[in-house]
Amino acid sequence: MASPRRRALGASVAFVACLNITLPADAAPRPVFAPGGGGFADPTVVSHNDQFYGMSTGSLAPSAQGNIGTGPWTSEGPALTAKPSWATSGVMWAPDLERISANEWVLYFAAPVDGLDANQRCIGAATASSPLGPFTPVAGGPLVCPGLANTPAPDDNVPGRPLTNAGVIDPSGFKDSDGSRFLLYKTQQLPSSLRIVRLNAAGTHVASGATSRQLLRSDRIVENPVLVKRAGDYILFASRGPYNQCTYETIWMRAQGLGTNAFNTVTQHPLLTDGNTGGVCGPGGADIAAALDGGQRIFFHGWLCGSGPCPVNFDAQTDDGGRRGMYLGVLGWDSNDNPVVNKFLSPE
Repeated sequence: MASPRRRALGASVAFVACLNITLPADAAPRPVFAPGGGGFADPTVVSHNDQFYGMSTGSLAPSAQGNIGTGPWTSEGPALTAKPSWATSGVMWAPDLERISANEWVLYFAAPVDGLDANQRCIGAATASSPLGPFTPVAGGPLVCPGLANTPAPDDNVPGRPLTNAGVIDPSGFKDSDGSRFLLYKTQQLPSSLRIVRLNAAGTHVASGATSRQLLRSDRIVENPVLVKRAGDYILFASRGPYNQCTYETIWMRAQGLGTNAFNTVTQHPLLTDGNTGGVCGPGGADIAAALDGGQRIFFHGWLCGSGPCPVNFDAQTDDGGRRGMYLGVLGWDSNDNPVVNKFLSPE
């Protein structure tokens, strides 16, 4: 709290008093990291030894490091040493970085494979002794993969999966209060399906005898699951809507357990929208990290056209020039233990 870097983190601007209030467009925060090219989409961020480490969608999972959340962030090159043998290219979607111990780190990623429709993927894992890697893919087949993929046998291949040629993306690790480790992921289909599977202690394989179960099935696009335990309940953060448009948003849900379809009938609450962020286009792909001051931060991406947010009618599938930058908010909890974003932080 007394350190200069922590004072700088707390002094950043762009306050939001209430997330139900729509802010003017000029109140939008600035991204804390927005490299050229593909930007920094679907960020995963962890804090470790008073530093922040992040990876994003891209070739072999581009990595970056920041001494505080607001930066400056420095590109550190690809996190992975190479693609796994079962993948057809090294373009990794939505990686997730997890700390197992001081010298054990796991990076989850979604990679393209043979045997599935275009853009359908399988999930793999890689390990390293430090958060920036280099990460080496775990030997053998994928961690999660549908039945029609032309790969070695995966750890998790659910019989009767709704679509056997639908891939899996958006891996996200979770450690429960009893130390059990899990992996959440999305099945590429509509209705949307978010699933969870128990992992071994090292986080590298599905636990012996475990099989995945569905946590949520939704007629809308729901993806990018991130799980947090709070006051005995499970808070599931996710992205909702078409990723390529400004209406893409971050939501949260609450359930008392992680049983089959635990989140099917609970309320989906908006957390980050283009309205309550002051005009960030498509605030999604969120991840939550511990902060240097003992609190929590929420890192998320938004579409940039030039140096500012894309216009409200932007569509990345038809419009040129868009890339995703990484934004930062201070995550808090109200008196009912509901998540709130107390303010947004911009580079100084």
